[in-house]
Amino acid sequence: MILTKHILIPILISLLSIVNPVNESEGPNKGLVAYYSFNNCDATDDSGNGSDGEMYGGVGCWCGIDDDGLQFDGVDDFVVFTGNVNRYFTTSDFTISFYFKQTGYAMFNQTMLAKRDSCGDFNMFEIQMNKSKNEVDVDVHETPERDYPDISPEVKNVGWHHFALVRKGTRAFTYIDGELRHQGIRCSGVDIGNQAQLAFADSPCIKTSESKRFKGILDELRIFDVALTQEEIMQLYSLYLIENALSDCYS
Repeated sequence: MILTKHILIPILISLLSIVNPVNESEGPNKGLVAYYSFNNCDATDDSGNGSDGEMYGGVGCWCGIDDDGLQFDGVDDFVVFTGNVNRYFTTSDFTISFYFKQTGYAMFNQTMLAKRDSCGDFNMFEIQMNKSKNEVDVDVHETPERDYPDISPEVKNVGWHHFALVRKGTRAFTYIDGELRHQGIRCSGVDIGNQAQLAFADSPCIKTSESKRFKGILDELRIFDVALTQEEIMQLYSLYLIENALSDCYS
C-alpha cells in the first residue's frame, strides 16, 4: 500500500501529539473555574461552568481594563455569584484575581469581594478597600484567632490595580499588579467554608455600618481551584497591564 502525503501528515501529527501532548492545564487558565470578563455589561460566567452572577441596584457599564467593566455606585449596586463557584472556598487551594478602580473616597472600608454568613470572623473571607490606610484589607478567617495574619497589601496611587489572593495549604499570598506583597502562615490551616454566596460590593457588615459598598469599577474577575505560582500571577497580570488602561471612555 502506498501512503500519500494526505495520509502521512495526519498520522505524523497524531504521533507527535502522543509524544509531546499539549498540556491545556498550564498557563493563565490553569484550574480556572469561573471567569467574568463583563464585556457584555453583565455578569455571565464566560468559562461556561454555570456560575453566572446576578446584578442588583443599578450596576452600570464603563470602560474596563479590557473593553467593558461593571460600575458600582457605592450605594445599592452589587453582584451575587451563584452556582458552582461557591464550592471552592473551604479548606482547599484557590486563587482569586481581579482588576479594580476606585472612584470615590470613603471614611469607612468599601467592601469588594466577600463570602461570609455574618459580620463575625468565623469561616469567611472578605476583601475591602481601606482608603484611609491606602491598602486592600484582606481577611481570611476560620475563627477570630485562626486566620492568615498580616496579608493586607498597600495601594498608594489611584487608578487601576490588579489584585490577587492565593491560598496554598497553610499559606496565603497577596499580590498587587503582579508583585508579591505579603505572605501569611497558619500551620493548622484555615477552613473558610460557609453557606453564603460569593458577592461583590455586598457583605453582612454593611447592615452594621462597619463597611460601605464599593464605589468604582470591577473588571476581569477570575476564580481558580488551584494556587497559582508567583510567575503565573505575573503572566495573568501581563494580559492587561494597568499602564495600558484608558484614562477615560473617550480616549
